[in-house]
Order: sequence, then structure tokens, then C-alpha cells
Amino acid sequence: MNEAHERAQAFIQHNKIKKIRLVFADQNGLTRGKNIPADYFLKSLDKGIGFAQSIYAMDIEGETIPETGLLWEKGDPDYLAVADLNTLTLVPWKEHTAQVIVEGRLRDGAPFFADPRAILKKVLAKLAAAGLTAKVASELEFYLMLSDKTTPTTTGTQAYSILGLVAVEKVLEQFERYAEMMGIPVEATLTEYAPGQFEINLRYEEALLMADHTFLFRNMIKETAAQLGHHATFMAKPFADIAGSSFHLHVSLWKDGKNIFARGTSEAQWPQALLHFVGGCQHYLNSVMAFFAPHVNSYKRLKPGSYAPINDSWGVNNRTVSLRVPEAEGSASRLEIRTPGADGNPYYVIAAALAIGWLGMEEKLSPKPQVLGNAYELPSTVPRDLFAAIEALQASPKLIELFGADFIHVYAAIKRAEWKKYISVITEWERGRYFEML
Repeated sequence: MNEAHERAQAFIQHNKIKKIRLVFADQNGLTRGKNIPADYFLKSLDKGIGFAQSIYAMDIEGETIPETGLLWEKGDPDYLAVADLNTLTLVPWKEHTAQVIVEGRLRDGAPFFADPRAILKKVLAKLAAAGLTAKVASELEFYLMLSDKTTPTTTGTQAYSILGLVAVEKVLEQFERYAEMMGIPVEATLTEYAPGQFEINLRYEEALLMADHTFLFRNMIKETAAQLGHHATFMAKPFADIAGSSFHLHVSLWKDGKNIFARGTSEAQWPQALLHFVGGCQHYLNSVMAFFAPHVNSYKRLKPGSYAPINDSWGVNNRTVSLRVPEAEGSASRLEIRTPGADGNPYYVIAAALAIGWLGMEEKLSPKPQVLGNAYELPSTVPRDLFAAIEALQASPKLIELFGADFIHVYAAIKRAEWKKYISVITEWERGRYFEML
């Protein structure tokens, strides 16, 4: 038994754990996995536990998509789910229960190509080869509704409202308490720009840890809200006439313990690394919109005047742009990427953001002139819908090379199937508008 196994055994014994959740993110960022007895978990650490490969071919309702090639063609074989013991933590709302994130592996130990965590690690390996470490912070917006799923927990558009926080104080404090017990540092909790909408910010971490924390945190919020008689949703645009929910990222790159995005007060003092990173994000933004806005509903969030960006604009301390440089200098310097929606898979969102910025640095791409005023006055340049976003992804040789052609095929097949389901539906709006008149 190695040191990591000994620590896991001690954790299980100390906390009187009887059951372990093996969890991972599917293509849509949903939490999937299985429960196993703690003693069986300890015995399986060396060899892993079998999971069906078709799990990575599921759409958001759990239907497997044959076009992925992960179903019948190969007989739907098992892959091995191997626990990353660094992620072993309590499930505070379940007695005697712990959870651990598992990674997909083939029998020879190679990463399973369609595992979201493996995709992020592939991008991080590129950065590591250049001596770079990515640090990321997540800002997560969501709606907290009553159990009927239609009534918001607060009233009015009261961003930063203390009374709004007090209205659901017990629920929000439970979120924060459980996060602390799971080792997830919360920096801030606030009301957002719509009734029942909240934002919780997670503290800066290295990129993989931030993806893990964001993934586990979202699931905790949904489970805890349900236990307390509420419903939480990270849907990007649940209501047509009020704000959508975003997943903003704050990103910096570090080398030899120093932030290479560190800037001075004037643009002349800005590092080329930051400018090239912005240039890459602008140049390749449309190629990764299928990750930043991964569902049909996602594109209804990207509207003018909505605090959701509609183009590849950038600027300093400007919340109308896609790529915002906050007013921070030195080691606090960073880039805020505002395009992703709250419905994005954290592993893919972070991987995509780092990938396109990294490509900008490799290719020494210069950013367009920054926007000093209202970026909504510029034309919309992002894909208009999920179909266009998938087309853009599959037309990008650089992203296909970086993420892997097999993975892009699987992901695109699932999203194309989603689009086909969407366009086949006859809505009540259509019937109400056309049925009698035509």
C-alpha cells in the first residue's frame, strides 16, 4: 500500500465512512457515477472499477447517441474508472459518505479520450511543457427557486442586496458550510440581477483543482437546495425577460512563481503574454463557443444589454466586453473571460479558455483595439446557435489537433443530436401564431 492509499484509508477510518461515491462529469457536465462500499473501494484502488464507455455518449437526458461511435460498434465495453485520491472528500449532507473524482482509463493505463478531465489535463500539459501554470477563479451564477421550480426565492431586480441574502440566509449559509467541509474556499456570495438569482465566487486555484471544485460545488448546490425544499438551476437562460446565468473565469499564467500577466498602470507596460493571450481568445473564440455555450438554450443568453457578451471585444474594467481586464496590477493581474454560460462543463470551459489563449501566445497574435465604451454597439459576431457553433468547432484544425479528433467527433455528435431534437419540436408559440391564420 503506497502513501496515497494509506491516507485514503486513514481518512475513511477517521470519518467513519461506509460508502464512497465515485463521480465524474459527463459530456454535459452532469455528475454521474456509482456508490460502492468503502472496503471495496480500498481494495479496488490499484486496478480501478469498470464503467460502460457509452456513459460518455449520453445526452443531457441520459440517452446514448449512436453517432458517437461509443455504443454498438465496439460492443459498449468497459473502461476503467481510476480514483484521483487528491479529490477524496466528504459528502457533508450524507452520513458516513465520501466522494472521489474518477478518471477514465484504458486497460493500458492511457487516458480515455472522451473524459472531460483528460481533455483539460491535455491542455495543461501543453502549458507545463512551456513551464507555465494556469490559475483560475470561477464566478458561478444560478437561480434558486422554490420547490415548484417557478417561484423565485427573492423579489425584484436587486443586485448586491443584503436583504436578498437574508431572505434565503439559511440556504446560502448551508452552501458555504458544506463547501468548507469539502475543502472548497468560497470568496463571496451575492444576489444577482434577477429575482432568485445569486452568484458565488470560488477562490483562485490551479486550473485542474478549480475545475474539480466547480464541478463538485455545482452538484452540492443542486442536492442541498433540493434537501432544503428549493430548486437550483444553472440553466443559461431559464426566463426570457430577465438575466441569464454566467460562468465567468478569471485567468492568469504563472512561470517560476511569477504572474506573467502582471502589468503596470499604462498599456505600454502590459506584458506581451497577456496581449497575445487576449489575441488568441479573440481569434479562436467562435471555435470554442460549443464549449462556452453548449446547449440550445445557451444562445438565448447572449443578447445586447444583458451583461452577456455578443462579440470578441476586450477592454479594461468594462463589463460589456467578452474579455475584460480588471483594474488590478502586479501579481493580481488577470483576464476575465465573460462569454461562458453557467451551463458549461467546467472542464471543457476552462480547457477551451486556456487553449485559445495559449494558441494566441504560440502564434503571437495581437489583439484588436480595445473597446473603451459600449461593446453592445458593435455587431454580434458569436455563432447564432448551437448548430453554427458545432460547425465552427469542426472547422478548426488547431482545436481538433489540440483536443483530439476522436473527442471532437464524440462531442459534436452529441450536440448535433441535441440540435436535431430541438428543431423537430413544434412549439406552442408556432401553433398559437399560425394554426388558425394559415
